[in-house]
Amino acid sequence: MADHGNENMENVKEIFAARLKKVRTAQGYSQPELAKKVGVSDRNISNYETGYSFPSIKVLYRISQVLKVSIDYLLGLTNHAGLKTNEAVSNPEKKLLETLSHEPDLYQMMLKDPEKMANRIYQTWNLIRELDDEDDRNT
Repeated sequence: MADHGNENMENVKEIFAARLKKVRTAQGYSQPELAKKVGVSDRNISNYETGYSFPSIKVLYRISQVLKVSIDYLLGLTNHAGLKTNEAVSNPEKKLLETLSHEPDLYQMMLKDPEKMANRIYQTWNLIRELDDEDDRNT
């Protein structure tokens, strides 16, 4: 008789390995950087990403917290990566995120380096204000 428990665990390890690497790289962490933040060796992170080994519950929790993704997502129990927190997101913030999500290229750029993109948006906004002020003076 086949041991379906081991087959399912292998599937979970494969999903975990792929999602860990995807989220880590999307957030710009190297394996050593993530390892340091989580409190494990970079070899551990490499082993998790190749499916060679699986983290303890404690390490899984720390990975989830550092990467700000749910454990359910990392284990393949949901396709929603969001980490539920006690932080309330205001309706205007939700509307902004929803609007950005409809512009995939812009959204991906914002996710890749939010600080850099926010700075560029701010610089653009200042340029527009300067042009508006110049138009007002010329009118």
